[in-house]
Amino acid sequence: MSSTEYGIASPSRPDDVEPLGRLNRLSAEAVVADSRLAWPDVYLVQAAGNTWTPTTEQ
Repeated sequence: MSSTEYGIASPSRPDDVEPLGRLNRLSAEAVVADSRLAWPDVYLVQAAGNTWTPTTEQ
């Protein structure tokens, strides 16, 4: 199973990404869903080289 570097970001702090590590997509989405209970505006990002880019589903 392949893994990608994922993180959590928020529009209120766009330069502050909380890395989740190398996970599969379903695991990363589960972490974001859980985080939204406390912080509703967070979304999933993934590493693209040295930058974080939003995933297609937010």
